[in-house]
Amino acid sequence: MNEKKYKSVVVIWGVIFLVLHTLSLINVVGLFPSLYTYLSKLITSFVALIVLALVIIFMGLSLKKKKSGPIIGIVLGAIYILNFNFTNIFMSVVNLVAGICFIISCVGLLKYISRTKKATEQTKEEKQDENA
Repeated sequence: MNEKKYKSVVVIWGVIFLVLHTLSLINVVGLFPSLYTYLSKLITSFVALIVLALVIIFMGLSLKKKKSGPIIGIVLGAIYILNFNFTNIFMSVVNLVAGICFIISCVGLLKYISRTKKATEQTKEEKQDENA
C-alpha cells in the first residue's frame, strides 16, 4: 500500500460510515417513524452524534498517521457489529458486514503505519551513522 492508496482507503471508509449512519437516521426519523418510539428515536440520535464524532476523529487521526486513528476505527467497527435492530433486518446485516470489513481494513492500516514508522526510523538511523 502506498501513501495515495492509504489516504483514499481512509476517506472512502469515512464516507461509507457517514452515509450508512445518515441512512439509518433517515429511516428512523423520515421513512418509518411510526415503527419507532420516542425513546428509540432519542437513542438513535445520541448514537448518531457519537458515531459521527468517532468517524471524524478516525479520519483526522488516520490521515495524520497516528495509530490511535485505526484503533478508534476498530471500536467504530465493533459498534456497527453490535448495532443490531430487529425492526430493520436489512440495515442490520449491512451494518454487520460493513463493521467486519472495516475492522479488517483498520488492521491493515495499523500494519501500514507500523511499517512506515519503522522505515522512517531506519532511514534516520542511517543518516545519523553517515553523519558520525
